[in-house]
Amino acid sequence: MRATCIACLLLSACARPVLAQHAEASFFAIDTIVAVDETVDVNGNNSTGVLFDAVVSTDFGGGFQAIVRPFVLRQSSGEWNRQIWIAQVRYERSGPVGLRVDAGLIPSPVGLNNLTLRPPFNPTIAQPSSLFSVLPPLEPRGMRATLLGALYAYGVQTTVSGERWDARAAVVDHSPLRTRRVFAQTNPPRFPNVVFGGGITPIVGVRVGASITAGGWQQEGETAFASEDRAATIATVETEISFRHTRILGEWIRDVIQTTTGDRVASGWYVTGQQTLSPRWFVAGRVERIASPAVLFPPADVSTPVVIDQRLQGVEETIGYRITPDITLRASHRARRSFGLPGFDHTFATSVVWWRRWM
Repeated sequence: MRATCIACLLLSACARPVLAQHAEASFFAIDTIVAVDETVDVNGNNSTGVLFDAVVSTDFGGGFQAIVRPFVLRQSSGEWNRQIWIAQVRYERSGPVGLRVDAGLIPSPVGLNNLTLRPPFNPTIAQPSSLFSVLPPLEPRGMRATLLGALYAYGVQTTVSGERWDARAAVVDHSPLRTRRVFAQTNPPRFPNVVFGGGITPIVGVRVGASITAGGWQQEGETAFASEDRAATIATVETEISFRHTRILGEWIRDVIQTTTGDRVASGWYVTGQQTLSPRWFVAGRVERIASPAVLFPPADVSTPVVIDQRLQGVEETIGYRITPDITLRASHRARRSFGLPGFDHTFATSVVWWRRWM
């Protein structure tokens, strides 16, 4: 915490007026992010997270681009995660009906919260729990899943859009319930998953969208009880509302997951809001809920597994200050009750984010 405070004071000393930033077309473009956050709980336990993130794009002309996004993340556990989030070729064509085709290691076609993984696009410090929180066991000694994880997917996505609507279809190489990583010693099996989605924009500042994803998530023989391949269906509904200096994001997710003991349903939602108070100051918050069954071994005198409904609840409040157009400070409080726990855990965090577009 002391190091974070010193960094904040030094950055404040060189503050300059916040100016408007304009994105201009470039043959070769790079933008970089460095984020450092410090988290402490009520017992005094602290952890430090560090993120180095970059997006590099090249325009070949004729509507073709190449985009690569590597990142390095130091997690709160102290483990370093080095990955490539995007490595793709994109084709875009403008007109009354716009067309975009992405192929390679593509951005996630599922879920609104996957689009807020970069700190400048996330008004709070923490990410929604649906991305990283592991669900309770859906079957005894079974594979664990997330409600909707961070998706590093190889695939192809086609998007078409008009003035007030958009639609997309994609094929990816694994389920959003289990994260695969480009650089990892072990990964879940590959399964083709098909995604269909779209949205409407009835008025400026309001969009409502939905998606459905279907495909395999667990392979035959992956566990002692997996006698065949298992599939899952993920449905999402999302909304974005912007008016004056207020922005609200919300998403609802429902998973229907095949297991050896029948289909299990997990669902959750979150709402994130941000209010700009002045050119430098803003406040933000998030409320989130997840409900999922926990399937446990039956007692000796019972033949069927025991199913217990469990819930995760969380809330986060954040205040932010933009020192310059490139540097943002945040401080937040988060209360979170994980699956199966009786009470809430409280943590306090500070964050410094530096974001620069170089060309």
